[in-house]
Amino acid sequence: MITSATLQLIAIITMLIDHIGFYWCDNNLTMRLIGRFAMPLFCFMLAEGFLHTKGKRWAYFGRLLIFAFISQLPYDLLHQATSTAAPSLNVMFTLATGFAVMALIESRSWSIICLPILFMAAEYLNMDYGAYGIVMIAGFYLASKLFQKEKYRIWRWATYIALLFTSTATYALTEGKPAQLFAIVAIIPIVFYNGKLGKRLPKWFGYIFYPAHLAIIYLVRSLILL
Repeated sequence: MITSATLQLIAIITMLIDHIGFYWCDNNLTMRLIGRFAMPLFCFMLAEGFLHTKGKRWAYFGRLLIFAFISQLPYDLLHQATSTAAPSLNVMFTLATGFAVMALIESRSWSIICLPILFMAAEYLNMDYGAYGIVMIAGFYLASKLFQKEKYRIWRWATYIALLFTSTATYALTEGKPAQLFAIVAIIPIVFYNGKLGKRLPKWFGYIFYPAHLAIIYLVRSLILL
């Protein structure tokens, strides 16, 4: 069985491979396919983290938002150097928005009005993965919450599979990104997750790693091209 620590490690490693493949290796297809694992795993872990964090949720949300702003500069520098696509917000903003969506669903206050606004904001502000990321976060949260008891684990797994397949297929078709379909394979480690923490990396590592690896990739790429 797979612990939360293992999921985190898989997500970080596959994200790193994906970014090296995109920014250093001329959009290497094999590396980009491996990288499709990362986003579903980050979304799933965020949902699990939200469910298991009761009294410190605002601190959790604050960390996501702070590192979203910290990460934007290296993210922008890399995109300006390697892509002609329109400016976008990095994935930490997507995760922070997904966190806000889960909080609204749980509180049931103003959710009918606010939820569509947050989904539209993810698309209008061009957040990385946009509404697709928000749907996965909210879907994983609802499935884990509704089918939390062990006797419902088959229903929980079935919902995970349906969510990942339908959201990913829709995103791949509407965005013209067929490679994203490989993200469906991420269901394997998710289904084998045992609900235990395991020996996790230091608390701040995951937050610091994101902007740090983007900055390092940018600096090394710039030195190579001198």
